[in-house]
Amino acid sequence: MIDAIMDRPIAYDKLAREDRFVRMRTRDVGTLKVEQGLPPFPDLDSRESMCDRVHGILVGELQAMEGAGRTVFDFPDAPWEFTLDMARQVWDESRHVETYLGLLEHLGGYVGQYPETTLLWRCACAEDAAARVAGVNRGLEGLACDVFNQLIHIARKMGDPVLERSVDYVLADEITHVRMGSRWLNELTQGDPERRRRAIEFQDSIDERFNLGGQRQDGHHEAVPISIAKDARRLAGFTDEEIERLVKSTQRSQVY
Repeated sequence: MIDAIMDRPIAYDKLAREDRFVRMRTRDVGTLKVEQGLPPFPDLDSRESMCDRVHGILVGELQAMEGAGRTVFDFPDAPWEFTLDMARQVWDESRHVETYLGLLEHLGGYVGQYPETTLLWRCACAEDAAARVAGVNRGLEGLACDVFNQLIHIARKMGDPVLERSVDYVLADEITHVRMGSRWLNELTQGDPERRRRAIEFQDSIDERFNLGGQRQDGHHEAVPISIAKDARRLAGFTDEEIERLVKSTQRSQVY
């Protein structure tokens, strides 16, 4: 019955949403901002720009929840422990959605104030389970570690303990999700170097797409727009060699 209901993979424009959500392509959002004289990425020096960032994270968490759910469904022959980890991630992401809904309200914003882009979902539908966890758990969730680590420092500087502690709580989950990806990338590709190579190439492509127009850089969080959270990534299973490869990729971006 489920197979008859759920397509594999589901198209980004068929994701169920309430009417208050406004969906647009990422490139179109960037173009409109430039046309209106606005920076593609706000510098978070105002509550309005912070609302923009938190709204973007909210819809990202929503798509991450959907993506983890798809992973549970898409790979019925995967090891049971893999399915259990992905199911846990669905639960985690649902709590993150609730957290960011609360933070958006805390900042005076509302759902639909900014558009929902769909690039994350379109990058989360690899056909191979190893590539899926490499791209989503290590690539996209790794990006979340960078963004959330920066957001915590900004919230502390703003004197907003609600924002600071809430994001810190979510960051702990994101580190766990990346660690899950590190584990399953290794276990699913054990004895199959070609599969591992393809999975890592997919992860590298995700990292390049989400370098945020050059905003993500190597450096102190007060010196660069979004700093690569090296300590958090090491906790999540990244090697120094992998972090260095990411640093080298940050000069390229395909998002805008």
